[in-house]
Formats: sequence, structure tokens, C-alpha cells
Amino acid sequence: MSIPPTEPLSVTPAQYVAAIAQHVSSVCIVTTATDGERFGLTATAMSSVTAEPPRLLVCVNKSGRSYEAIIASGRFCVNVLTEAQDKVAMIFAGHGGSKVDRFANGDWTKLSTGAPVLIGAAASFDCRLGQVVDQSTHAVLIGDVVSTTHQVGQDTLLYGARRFRQLRKIFMGASAGGEYL
Repeated sequence: MSIPPTEPLSVTPAQYVAAIAQHVSSVCIVTTATDGERFGLTATAMSSVTAEPPRLLVCVNKSGRSYEAIIASGRFCVNVLTEAQDKVAMIFAGHGGSKVDRFANGDWTKLSTGAPVLIGAAASFDCRLGQVVDQSTHAVLIGDVVSTTHQVGQDTLLYGARRFRQLRKIFMGASAGGEYL
């Protein structure tokens, strides 16, 4: 359902991009396979939708080849990267050129759907495409999660303010009164 705005939007695309760049998100590689070929892209717009049934969403630019491949295959995997996988993120973001075999970086396997799964990712969500919501230049892909993997103790790679970031580790101890220091 779409609700028309009651007054004109006063934020320009440039203003929006400058502000949203300050938002920090985990870095993911979204992959699929169709007709014996693998496709993938770097994405930061991913979120959980529900746990019952397990469902997530990812936003994908419709102009890329990976989007068309996801639609054609009806499946995709969201691989949440660790801090050590920044080079994989860069390659899948297109740094290195369009002729580079993106899957030559990292070790890959498959789970239930056959979409490529990055071995050693902080978490991977293997999905069947459940719904596509068109949003101008992008589409919101809602995936029904059919299998997962995860690595305990791995910090995820982050992106914000137009650069990769890492979690600042803060260790807190409880005081004698049960309060955190």
C-alpha cells in the first residue's frame, strides 16, 4: 500500500544521501546463481522482518545484473561479512572492474537453495524470494530464510560515513552492587 504525500517533499536527493551516509550498517554480500552462473553484490540495506516465519529483507539496485539474476532464480543468500572480509566487500562493490571474477575471492559453498554461501561469513541467510516491492531505483527483496550458518565470536564489518568501520570493543564489568561500570 502506498500513501500519497500530503505536501511536497522538501529534502533533495543530495541532502538525503549526505544524511543517510552517517547511518552505520553491517556489510553484506548478496548472491545468487542461475543457468550455471554466479552473481553477487555488496549491500548494506538488510534487516530482519520476522522470526516466525524466518524472513529478512534486502534492498537491491534494479540496474545491476545481480538483481535480474535474483528475480530469474527466485533465490538469494545474504552473507554478513566479518571485519577481516573487507577485500571481498570491495570486489563485490565493483572495485577491481567488471571483468574480475568476484567469486575468486573467498571460499564458497552452497546450502539449501544453491545460492553461493561465503565460508567464514559472520552469518549467512539462504533464502527463497518471497516478495519484491518496487521502490524507484531499488527493490526491496523479502526472503523466506530456509537455512543459515553463523560464526560465534566474529565481529561484523560495518559501513558508515562512506568508509568501512569496526566495532569499538568496550568491556564492562559489574560492580559489587550489580551496576555496570
